[in-house]
Amino acid sequence: MSDNERDERPQPKYGAYADKKPARPQFGEYATPEQQRAAIRVPASDDNESVPIEKRDQEPSSSRDTGQSEQHPHHQPNRVHRASNAPSANDDPVAEVRRRTDRFSTYILLGVGLFSVLTTAPSLFQLPQMLTQAYAQFGMGEYSNTGLATTIGWIIFVVYAGLWIAALLLSLRRLAARKTTWWVPFVVGVIANVMYLILLTVAMVNDPAFMQYVADLS
Repeated sequence: MSDNERDERPQPKYGAYADKKPARPQFGEYATPEQQRAAIRVPASDDNESVPIEKRDQEPSSSRDTGQSEQHPHHQPNRVHRASNAPSANDDPVAEVRRRTDRFSTYILLGVGLFSVLTTAPSLFQLPQMLTQAYAQFGMGEYSNTGLATTIGWIIFVVYAGLWIAALLLSLRRLAARKTTWWVPFVVGVIANVMYLILLTVAMVNDPAFMQYVADLS
């Protein structure tokens, strides 16, 4: 075979044997962090720690343009600590005194209400005898409608006890929520006394001796 015939054979194109060539390293693959900083002109941090390239690339363009540097992480807990030490509205001494006074007044009124329920219960269970004594003192004769008086006595006791329990629960709930509470047992006590007078009047009006006494007075 002559030299001319050998030269006329088709030559392989560029990249035909690329699969047989060793892979070339990418740009900067084996570079150290210092060489990477030098290549992209990123200054080293104060503690000489490696700065990841990905975080630097994700920085907003505004911070790079204005030349503002990132704050060191150890300064951030100080800001949180100072913010936590800032005075809040709950630390107001005047408000704390008012809450203590309100709490004390609420407990006093609840105690008075409980004392009233316990001391009134025996007379309510014997309401016919109590009305008979009251009639004798005012010269109204003798109370005779004992069945109605007994029923009304129990009703008054249940109303008294139920209203006091409701006042206790509502007061504790409002105290836990740091709300003004003293008026709750006060209003409930007024309602209980009004109910007592209304039911007692019903027991007296339905008695013949009381109606005769009213007729004599008229």
